[in-house]
Amino acid sequence: MTNMTHAVEQILTDYVLRWNDFDADGMISFWDTDDEGIIYVAEEIETLHGWNALEGYFRASDPEFSDHLITVRDVKARIIAPDVIQAFWNMSWNIYFITEKLYPKPIGGDVRVTALLRRKEDGWKFFHWIEGPIA
Repeated sequence: MTNMTHAVEQILTDYVLRWNDFDADGMISFWDTDDEGIIYVAEEIETLHGWNALEGYFRASDPEFSDHLITVRDVKARIIAPDVIQAFWNMSWNIYFITEKLYPKPIGGDVRVTALLRRKEDGWKFFHWIEGPIA
C-alpha cells in the first residue's frame, strides 16, 4: 500500500490554518460536499451525520468571539483503495471563547484522529473523521 503521509501532512497544514482562522468556507473546501454519508465525530459535540449537519457545525461559530489553536503531529497515511486514503494523527485543540464569562478558560485537549479522504477532481477531500480522546 502506498504511503501518503507527506500528502496528508500538507493537507492538514492547510486545513489547520483555516481552522485556526475559523475560515468556514476554507474548512468546507477540504470536504467532499457531494457525500451525504459524511460522518464527523469531534470530541466536543454529538456525532454529525451528513453534509448539512457538518456545514451547520462549521458555520455555527463566529470567529469574532472565539480563538482556535489546533496542532497536529505524528501523521500516518496510506492508500487503501485507488481513490481512498486512510489517515491517522494526534491532535491538540483549544478554543477560547472571548465573551464567555461562565467558561473563562479554554476548552480542548489532546485527541487521536482517524480520517478517510477521497480523491476528487480538485484533490483529496475528507468524508470521514473520528476523534478519540487520549485517556
